[in-house]
Amino acid sequence: MSITLEVDEDVLAHLPLGPGERERHMRVELAARYYARGWLTFGRAATMAGLDHHGFACELAERGIPRDYSLKDALEDIADARGE
Repeated sequence: MSITLEVDEDVLAHLPLGPGERERHMRVELAARYYARGWLTFGRAATMAGLDHHGFACELAERGIPRDYSLKDALEDIADARGE
């Protein structure tokens, strides 16, 4: 399942982002917020953001969101490495 978010052009025009940056920025912002709330693990949030682990960790650091590497994250990383 995927979700498409429609935002009025008038709203987008007020963002300090170019047209090519908007989708990426919104995807990263949403993934970072969901991670900070504990709704997504680090790995799933990185995937949602379209970034590798290092790139997503850098985005979290820029936003002042601490990285909490939990047992759940570790187990997910192991499963991902095994291709499960």
